Amino acid sequence: MVNLELYKIFVTVAKEENITKASEKLNLTQPAVTKHMKNLESILETKLFIRNNHGIKLTKQGVELYQDIKDSVDVLVNEENKYLQTKDINLGIHSTILNKIFSDCMSEYYIQNTNSKINVINQDNEQMLLELKNGELDIIFSKKIYTKTNDKNIKFIKLGEWNEVLIANQNYKLKDKQMTLEDIKNTTIYMPKRTSETSHNFFKSLNCKYEDFKDIKHATYKTITEIIKNNDGVGLVTKEFVEEEIKKHNLCILNTQFHIKPIEFGIYIHRERKFKELNTFIQIIEKHFGLEK
Repeated sequence: MVNLELYKIFVTVAKEENITKASEKLNLTQPAVTKHMKNLESILETKLFIRNNHGIKLTKQGVELYQDIKDSVDVLVNEENKYLQTKDINLGIHSTILNKIFSDCMSEYYIQNTNSKINVINQDNEQMLLELKNGELDIIFSKKIYTKTNDKNIKFIKLGEWNEVLIANQNYKLKDKQMTLEDIKNTTIYMPKRTSETSHNFFKSLNCKYEDFKDIKHATYKTITEIIKNNDGVGLVTKEFVEEEIKKHNLCILNTQFHIKPIEFGIYIHRERKFKELNTFIQIIEKHFGLEK
């Protein structure tokens, strides 16, 4: 039986004369394209390409095959595209990030892709990574996840860094002091749940353990700002998430003798699983965060 997919890939590679460019057009990885071309050469029992410093070049037999089939393949591809349905995107993201940071990217995507939608799934980071691996998610937008995955096909693309800060209200007794680590250890501190990237980054930056602190309470960012405005204690938040709330509630960012490291954020994708709509979405994200190629 004739494998039409192999000939479609062959024509694309022949047109581009470059495996990398062809793989991007085909939404396949470079190793996959190379493997398909070797399979076709094996089936036809002839060499179709020669590698050179600029990419690849068709052999005499490759040129003949290309000239014989390119028009027919183009007709088939055009007909196939007429019937292909637009794919939706399954996005893993936390609601705080979605509302504060990511809404512009989604809006631009919808303007360009009126027939596609983005399904938003809010899970724990470890669960989102598992669902990305299993194909239930297509992309994750989050802080860099400190729990490692052994799947080499999961790729993290860094988009930037956010700043973790300690906040208090204007009546807080130590607000004008350069606070020491001991000051923080002995006060009430409100932070996201213990397994969050924010909390993990905080303890790692200070080289401390959870048990070193006298009184830790857990809450969402929104709840933390609400609590801090009327109560003693400090809140650990990501500055970029709550800048509006800080101004609204007249809260201050505390000056400290220690440094909390910025935390990386970006997108997680699966190297082997891309499609047209997802590629468009990734390009919009990279443009929004200044990573256009």
